[in-house]
Amino acid sequence: MAMAGPFTWRETRQQARICQGVGNGQVSSWEFWHLEKQQGRIEAYREHAWSDGFLNRSEARHLTRMQNRASRDIWRAKHNRFHY
Repeated sequence: MAMAGPFTWRETRQQARICQGVGNGQVSSWEFWHLEKQQGRIEAYREHAWSDGFLNRSEARHLTRMQNRASRDIWRAKHNRFHY
């Protein structure tokens, strides 16, 4: 269970970044919907991976890649030319 901390902390931080973008008007409603759906998939995968009480190297790598992609998508949504 020691490895759950970095993954859940990162999910929390990414959620805060999404909310900040919505508050600033940097993230459109469509982008918000897409990012929230992506965060839901990450959370579901994390819960599935931890369901047996152990996170193996492959699951950790896959979860990290999902979170890296989400982070990149958040950055792109906040820095594109569409502001609302």
